[in-house]
Amino acid sequence: MDIREQFKHLTIHLYIIFFMIFEGSNGSLNGYFKKKLIVSRPLGNERTLESYKNQAQLVLIQAMRDGHHISQIKRLSIQTLKNFRYRELITKPNIEEKDFILFTLLILIKLGVVEEDGEREGLLVCGRKKTKRAI
Repeated sequence: MDIREQFKHLTIHLYIIFFMIFEGSNGSLNGYFKKKLIVSRPLGNERTLESYKNQAQLVLIQAMRDGHHISQIKRLSIQTLKNFRYRELITKPNIEEKDFILFTLLILIKLGVVEEDGEREGLLVCGRKKTKRAI
């Protein structure tokens, strides 16, 4: 294995180790798939679990209006999460990609494919991290 291949593998491992949880003023919403943290979104004034669910529902309704069947939506959603999880060349996803992955997970929860509080897949809502006070 040449130096470029070694560097690529090192970069992938470092990115996976340093995957950050994005915390808002009210905590964070974290999505898991196959026991791996795949997305973290902040919770704040305008960003609540309900607002994310409403946006995901709008995406689902638009897909159905475009003529996609529920079985096709399920299959494409699972494939999207697998591709995101197993992507070889990991690049830092932008905000729209993170929101899309969260919406995909929420659609699978809405369709009953994934349990919201499942053991291997689902959501974890975390409160804001407490800061240490100096005495």
